[in-house]
Amino acid sequence: MKIKSIYVPLEDLTLVKATDSVQEVLNRFEETGIFSLPVVQENELKGTIYKEKLYRILVEQEDKEAYLAKTIDASLIVKNQRSTTLEAPVERAAKEFVDNQLTFIPVEKEDGTFAGIVTHKAIFEYLVDLFGITDDKIVVYIENMSGQLAKVLEVFKKLNVNIKKIVAEDAKVLNLYRLIIEPDKDLDKVRRELKNAGIRIEE
Repeated sequence: MKIKSIYVPLEDLTLVKATDSVQEVLNRFEETGIFSLPVVQENELKGTIYKEKLYRILVEQEDKEAYLAKTIDASLIVKNQRSTTLEAPVERAAKEFVDNQLTFIPVEKEDGTFAGIVTHKAIFEYLVDLFGITDDKIVVYIENMSGQLAKVLEVFKKLNVNIKKIVAEDAKVLNLYRLIIEPDKDLDKVRRELKNAGIRIEE
């Protein structure tokens, strides 16, 4: 799946404009409950503003009312060091979140203009769907050797049951692979036939 399938487009975002006052930005944080917001100027992403940083600087001001009335400046905006594109695979964005502790990742169009963002929530929802975290799944273990996957698929062929989704991952033990399979029907029957074929099933 590609980023364009899960990102939040620019027109649906809660944004901070580069011309907003500190008070307006604080109001937006309080209204939304969000902890970081993209800052834009004429639809160009300037960076990210963080609620915690804004409050920390506000506390240090002697004249808080005057500061609240000021337009936000560059000292409040953190440049985004990572970005992705509409055509990039979702897995690449997921790795960026893990490696860099990001709150969101800006998404760019082909011409480099700001298209929107991809969020933690979107990534998690994608992974939940990908790994079939539902009751309608079968988890089997196969050895990492030729013919083992074919043995599993032969059971489905024999029962005339289609596979809606299959994900394989290294089980990290005993040279085994873990398969998460979602049949389109006859879940219990498939389980029984897999066991009868000598295939290990996760209970």
